[in-house]
Amino acid sequence: MSISNKKIDVVYTWVNGDDPDYLKTYNQYAATPKDLNPERIRDIYQLLKYSLRSVEKYAPWVNHIYLVTMRPQMPEWLLADHPKITIVHHDEIFEPEDIPTFNYNVIESYLSRIPGLSDQFIYLNDDFLLGNTVSPDDFFSPEGKVLIHGTLFGENLGWRIYNKKNDIFGLGLIEHSPLLVVKDWWEEMQNAKRSEIDKIRQHKFREDSDVMMYKLYRWYCLEHQRAHCRPIKVWDLLKIHSFHKITNNFQRQSKSLKKLELKRPKFYCLNDDQRDNPNLEVVELVKGFLERMYTEKSGFER
Repeated sequence: MSISNKKIDVVYTWVNGDDPDYLKTYNQYAATPKDLNPERIRDIYQLLKYSLRSVEKYAPWVNHIYLVTMRPQMPEWLLADHPKITIVHHDEIFEPEDIPTFNYNVIESYLSRIPGLSDQFIYLNDDFLLGNTVSPDDFFSPEGKVLIHGTLFGENLGWRIYNKKNDIFGLGLIEHSPLLVVKDWWEEMQNAKRSEIDKIRQHKFREDSDVMMYKLYRWYCLEHQRAHCRPIKVWDLLKIHSFHKITNNFQRQSKSLKKLELKRPKFYCLNDDQRDNPNLEVVELVKGFLERMYTEKSGFER
């Protein structure tokens, strides 16, 4: 199967957690301290800006980019009329009763409804970046099978699709990894788990009982589309992917970011783990790292 002529879009989910109007609505619906976890919504590093720079630099073959966010949000630095990017607000693709939501599991459940979206697309959170040249071959095997990143040895463990228990074995290190989505499979997956999808859509905030969409998708591919997939074992994934937690320990961050800058993996995640009081020295350290990695503005910026 040839993949050279396939269109591949990129879909981001993003939120500006510093927006006063957003925060007012967010606090109105929050019921527990866990709901108010600032790591889920803050944007102190403007990671989306650097992620877009990385895509333009290292994956110029991407067909189109969709940014899914709550109305009327849009990054202030974004060139909204760029022909290669489209803002998609929740109310354009969600059922009305599911608005507003602050649960990314709910948001992800609607991605396949984006008008004009290609038959296969790469799903990225805004904290996911490219550090080196990426090609479609990083998502498809030579015979056209979809490469499934994010498993240990190609296993298919159903319990991993829930929030609960997922970090017991440090699986986040490999699960925050590239996700090539076949749109038809995404929809078939949801039909196969319709009652669970309907249940999570009732949750305004993420809950431990939620099925996690990007994990459910990997499970579905390996369970129902195995003949069309090829799982990537962890030791092969770690050659091209890194997962980095941003903590408040300045010395450790300095050492780890230097290693990441030297390695320049094809894919990496900068995961905010600074709780409710980020170390300002670490903040400046990470900002400097991003500026060195992506010195040139992208065409998506004003």
